[in-house]
Amino acid sequence: MIELPPSKSIGARYMVATYFAGTLPADPFFQDNEDLLVLQEALLEVYSDEEPIDYGDSPIDVGASGTALRFVTAVCASSPGADYVITGTPRLMQRPMTPLLDLLKEAGAEVEALGENRTGPYRVKGNKLKGGSFSIRGDISSQFISALMLVAPSWEKGMKLSFSTPLVSKPYIEMTGMLMRKFGIKTKLTDESVEVPHDSYIEPLNFKIEADWSSASFFYEACAICGESLQIKDLVSPNDSLQGDSITVSLFTLLGVESSFNKEGVTVERNGEIKQKIEFSFKNCPDLMLPFAVACLCSDVHFHFVDVAHLRVKESDRLESLRAEARKLGFIVTVGDNFVEWNGETVEKDENPVIDPHDDHRVAMAFAMSALKFGEIRIEHPEVVEKSFIDFWNQIPKVGLSCEEKDGIMTVKHNPKP
Repeated sequence: MIELPPSKSIGARYMVATYFAGTLPADPFFQDNEDLLVLQEALLEVYSDEEPIDYGDSPIDVGASGTALRFVTAVCASSPGADYVITGTPRLMQRPMTPLLDLLKEAGAEVEALGENRTGPYRVKGNKLKGGSFSIRGDISSQFISALMLVAPSWEKGMKLSFSTPLVSKPYIEMTGMLMRKFGIKTKLTDESVEVPHDSYIEPLNFKIEADWSSASFFYEACAICGESLQIKDLVSPNDSLQGDSITVSLFTLLGVESSFNKEGVTVERNGEIKQKIEFSFKNCPDLMLPFAVACLCSDVHFHFVDVAHLRVKESDRLESLRAEARKLGFIVTVGDNFVEWNGETVEKDENPVIDPHDDHRVAMAFAMSALKFGEIRIEHPEVVEKSFIDFWNQIPKVGLSCEEKDGIMTVKHNPKP
């Protein structure tokens, strides 16, 4: 049975909630997700300091974790007496942060961008923020909005945040609100705004973090490609899950994959009707685009996906990563400002394709499953999967793949059943 890491999205929000509840775990809490380990370590740096510390010469380094960067910046800004420099990888320091920084400053925080053109690292001095009414674009990263929601209960007036444009990735913001309510914070979310009262977090008894639906999507991808029945442990059905990416279930029905839930998890099988061309908006589930796109390519299903512009500023430019690596497999994928499509155009594939994950965990995992179609795929820098799924290479043999790493390249081979 396939075992997944805990939900990164829920886990990150849980860590911030326990920080404010005074119950942040001191020992490593997430062993299978580098991002969550980084976030916990960074929060513990702030949580444990009774006296203000100047970290100018010894900054908090969040590596490549965008989640940790956004959440820790908001937490530090809302923690009176904190004084930190928050840094990370060069690419992370170039990713957009202005909307979050501007609103924190408006709320009374002291935040300074130390890089060129208002990029990182960031110097953050914490204050007792007053809060109040603010406005922000809804088509920015949902993590900016979630970060503000999570820290707003500590603000004297709480927060009313109005959205000046329609929300993107709304399920992630809904997840934040649902988790906060479990911790006793009565948030109110509409399409136009979110309201968060000044209040205290109280950790609920026996809170359990679900298995990660974003990680599960790669095994749905495998099922779509190979047609083999798979069992995935501890997944919560969409009706009961906090995770927006549980839409994986309905999304992959378009490729004939059906799900059957029981108390142990879910069984997935490819026995439904397969669409010949799929049009879909990834506005609310951007992390599912890569595994679904590669599954479509390997299943000879044409596609036109929209609302994908924000995928250009993830760990890699995921539209360009998909185009470049799909070309090595013989697929001519077209990308635009806010769409990506494949109309069936092909060329001769590379003789021995080597996938460059572009320092992006989801690129590596999505293309690893293409070995189920091509027999063998090689992937550079396989360690990138540790960002969200440390045990990934140990789990994929359960779908009929073998893995062997040599000289920094993972060779993934399909071993079909006799």
